[in-house]
Amino acid sequence: MTRLGREEEASVASYFESLLQRPVSLDLWTRRESPIIRSDRDPCTHCDNTLELARQLASLHPAVSLTLYDLDKHAARAEEAGIERPPVTVIRCGGRELRFVGLWSGALFQPFLSALVFASAGTAPVKDETREALAELSNDLTVEVMVAPYDPLSAHLMLMTFAFAVESPRLSVQVTEIVEFPLLAASRAVTEVPVLLVNGRRYGGAWEEDDLVEQLRRAAAGDDSPVVRARALSAPYMTEEEARAAMEAQAAEQPVPPVDRLTFPVDR
Repeated sequence: MTRLGREEEASVASYFESLLQRPVSLDLWTRRESPIIRSDRDPCTHCDNTLELARQLASLHPAVSLTLYDLDKHAARAEEAGIERPPVTVIRCGGRELRFVGLWSGALFQPFLSALVFASAGTAPVKDETREALAELSNDLTVEVMVAPYDPLSAHLMLMTFAFAVESPRLSVQVTEIVEFPLLAASRAVTEVPVLLVNGRRYGGAWEEDDLVEQLRRAAAGDDSPVVRARALSAPYMTEEEARAAMEAQAAEQPVPPVDRLTFPVDR
C-alpha cells in the first residue's frame, strides 16, 4: 500500500470521525537519499510512500496534524530524540508517544490507525486486570517489537504493545517494520517475526495478553525469568520481494475488513 483509494479514504475518514476524541499529532522523520549507495546502512526505501500516506491521513480529519522532519537537516534534534533510521512516524497525544519505524502497510496499517485512536482517547480496550497490572509497574521499560507487513501475528503484537503504552507511562514502545531494513535484520539475526525485546532481552513469537503483562511485570521488578507460554507462534522472515508476493496472495484469499470494524484482537 502506497496510497489509499477513494473507498479506503472514506472508510478511514468515517473511522476517525466516530472515534477520534482529542487532537493527535504525527511527527514524520524522513531522509532524502544520496545517489551514492552506502553499504553501512539501509536506504530509506519507503520514505516517499510513508510521507504520502501520512499526508493522506492528516487530510482526512482536522484532529490529525502532521509535522515533517529531515533526519539530516535536523540531525541534532534526531539524536536527542533517538531517531536512528527513517522513516519514523511518532504518534503524539496527551504527553504520550508511540513510535513506528518503517512503512505501516499491509497487515500493519489497521493497527496503526487503531494506535492513533487509542492515543487520542488516552485509553485502550485492554482487560481491567491488564490495566491494573500496568498501573502497578515498578520501573520504566523500553519495549521494541520487530514486525512484518505480511504477518497477522506481528499486527496483533504491534496493536497490543501500543495499547499497553497508552495505558502506562512506564512503557516506551517502538515498533520496527524489519522487512524493509535487511541490514538491520541481518545484524540482529532476525529469522522469524514477530520479535519482542524488553529492556534488550529478546523473546520470539506471538503473545497472549495475560502472558505479556506478566513478562512486563517481571522485567519491571528486575526478574529476567521468561514466562512459560503454551505456544509462541511465529512466521518466517522474508525479503521484501517475498513479502510482497505473500501479501498479494493473502489479500486475494482474505480481503481486508472495513476499517470501521477494527477491534482490539484479544479474547474476552
